Amino acid sequence: MIPEKMITQAKTCQDLVQCAFSLNEFEVMVYNKLVETGPMRADDLADLMNRDRSTVYRALQKMMTCGMCFRETKSIERGGYFHVYRAISRAELKGKLQECVDDWYGRMQNVLSRFEQ
Repeated sequence: MIPEKMITQAKTCQDLVQCAFSLNEFEVMVYNKLVETGPMRADDLADLMNRDRSTVYRALQKMMTCGMCFRETKSIERGGYFHVYRAISRAELKGKLQECVDDWYGRMQNVLSRFEQ
């Protein structure tokens, strides 16, 4: 859901993503890198972005909450497992953003319809 106070500040696609999902600039950078590289482990993504693993992991967690990425569990032949993160496509993200904008617009139309009451 788009916070009403932030909608007027959105001037770029990145601004809209940050606004709609309450993300910061770094979290959007992580999404873009994951789209660019394809599925990756958090450790590998952190190395690639030259950031601490825990910082990247927190960004991935927030993106999973928003539905912008998914975690897949992979098994290791000798036993154990690891996680790989996969971002949704830009087309899927655009659809999610469209839903947010439509929801916001609908709520504003509802408020306007009661304006003179």
